[in-house]
Amino acid sequence: MSGTTLVKVSSKGLVTLPKKIRSDLGIQDGDYLVISSDKDQIVFKKAKIEIDYENPDDAWKEHARKRLMHD
Repeated sequence: MSGTTLVKVSSKGLVTLPKKIRSDLGIQDGDYLVISSDKDQIVFKKAKIEIDYENPDDAWKEHARKRLMHD
């Protein structure tokens, strides 16, 4: 691990990703992350979602949800 940062979980379970991590990984507003756990660790990965912009939002949301569940 290249460095560690302490973050606080809010009462709603929200965590803010530090700006340096977002910048280093190219995470932008609206991006999706896949989250999993491994023993005592929480693992976040940037999700790769292919979006068909010709279809309305609701059409690709279900497709994206299914792809995230299978990755």
